[in-house]
Amino acid sequence: MLAAVCALAGAAPLTIEQAANREGAGQAVLSPDGKHIAIIFSDGISDELQVYDTETGTSKVLRSAYVKQSDGWRYIQTPWNVIWASNDLLAVDYSFGAVSMDLNGKEIASLGQYVVRRAELDDPDSPWVLICADSWRGVYARVNARTGERRRLDRPGGGKAIKLAFDRHGVLRAATLLNSETWRDMSTVSNWYLPEPGAEWQKLAQFSVVDDYWMPAYVPDQPHTLAITSRMGRDAYAFFAYDTQAGRVGDMLAGSDTQDILSVGGIEQQSYERVTTGGLQVQSVWFDPVWAGVQQVVDAALPKRINRLSGNPRGKVLVYSYSDIEPGTWYLLDMKQSAMRPLLQHRVAAAKASMRPMEMMQYAAADGLSIPAFLTRPADGATKAPLVVLIHGGPTERDYWGWNEEVQLLAARGYAVFQPQFRGSSGFGKRFEQAGYGQWGLAMQDDITAGVRHLISEGIADPARICIVGASYGGYAAMWGLVKTPELYQCGVSFAGVADIEYMFQDDSDRTDDKVTREMMLSRIGDARTRSVSFDQVSPLKHAERIRAPVLLMHGEDDQRVPLSHGKKMRQALERNGKQVQWLSFEEEGHGLAREENRVLYYRTLLAFLDKYIGDLTLSH
Repeated sequence: MLAAVCALAGAAPLTIEQAANREGAGQAVLSPDGKHIAIIFSDGISDELQVYDTETGTSKVLRSAYVKQSDGWRYIQTPWNVIWASNDLLAVDYSFGAVSMDLNGKEIASLGQYVVRRAELDDPDSPWVLICADSWRGVYARVNARTGERRRLDRPGGGKAIKLAFDRHGVLRAATLLNSETWRDMSTVSNWYLPEPGAEWQKLAQFSVVDDYWMPAYVPDQPHTLAITSRMGRDAYAFFAYDTQAGRVGDMLAGSDTQDILSVGGIEQQSYERVTTGGLQVQSVWFDPVWAGVQQVVDAALPKRINRLSGNPRGKVLVYSYSDIEPGTWYLLDMKQSAMRPLLQHRVAAAKASMRPMEMMQYAAADGLSIPAFLTRPADGATKAPLVVLIHGGPTERDYWGWNEEVQLLAARGYAVFQPQFRGSSGFGKRFEQAGYGQWGLAMQDDITAGVRHLISEGIADPARICIVGASYGGYAAMWGLVKTPELYQCGVSFAGVADIEYMFQDDSDRTDDKVTREMMLSRIGDARTRSVSFDQVSPLKHAERIRAPVLLMHGEDDQRVPLSHGKKMRQALERNGKQVQWLSFEEEGHGLAREENRVLYYRTLLAFLDKYIGDLTLSH
């Protein structure tokens, strides 16, 4: 029987430095024969590629980040992804290009822009990999990682490839193309199928880019058949068989009425070994009885966690285990010896601290819609706690159950943290997501408000100590919350927040020059050409005079998604109206914070601001 792993007893609360420190393993991949593990490890500043010998228990660094010169340019090559091309050969994605490498760190061949996957899934000794040679032009190829031999993959023309599907031999057999030429009135998405190598590509279907459309996932051995992912005619994404001759969706291979199926392993016409679901808590369900037994054993040894398995269920298995209070640990499980040992931590510094559990909850919106959410309390049974309302970006993104450095740092400081998954958030079904379309500042904001009022009525939150915080769309929602419901909040924080919706369609961001993104914005947010008045009604910039609470604005100076001009305009409007506003910009940072020293500064500034306006002065910090 495997021994359970116990939490670190008597650990101190998470500190700013621990939260900001990214030292640890970002990726670990077991070789097909189970003899080695490839690891990408960060020391907090740069990444390095390591290999661990599972038989001797020793590891070595194969390659660290290095400066490369080419055509007069100097740039840093950092490993960010790795797969096994064969048992003794790695395919490594660097910042600029992919290479193959042996177990001594010697580069063998240049592969392309990045690696897609191994080509021959059934042959662990095959050195062939599938690579992208040019993502802009949609050029893909099979490359022999041992010799560098290259064979360009045939694909249909008429657009940019956004999804490719291969058969088990690594032959490209299906593709989804995006056509967004400027002379077209509307971008289109088309699905194509290759009946057999050397045949003509067949166009199966075409959709508008704003439609719900299916995409190929895998080409099984059955002739004239695709495995596709779709939610057409249903609320949640599921996997289906598609009859390419009849041109219609067939039987469902894997699906749930209430949860999206995120991935399926071992797809065939009527069989698959595993599905991963995407509800409030991600789950893996095994249909292969051997793997199901291994999962049961691991879950018993590592309870109340999400445990992801890979490898050989009758040999060595690599386990990645994480939870709301565990940043993540890799374990090596030897099934023959019934022994499991920890190998690597995802966040070395943070793993030394104590954490608070993340609760999953549901509450009713103003119109009765059930809203999922997460709540992290600073102490067991905490009531009337100061509350931070933490709003995710997107807005068609979502939060997940699991360890979150910002949430844990706030809880360690004595704050309850509320993360509402308001309508428009993805992952909770099509109806729920589409209920948020056109609802910036309206029903989406009302969902946040309803959650805050629910926590007040339940005695969880102190109504006199609540702050709303967010980044990107979350920053917009934080500022709009201060405008729309000023009685609820004692302060507000926006990092890289949108200040003006109409201006968002005109700024110099990476969205405005992308035709497809603009079409998606018009579909999901609205048309600024016909809705400028209504956009003005829900844009914080146009109502700065209504904000009563102190505001903290932070922004990356090189942000291309929400340009710095949004933050500057909001700051100027607040100052012009005599409001309390604190400003902090970060040099050489974009839509997030890449540098550890800037993350430390962000957290210090955020916590000082919260402590000043809603903090519990009786707490010892």
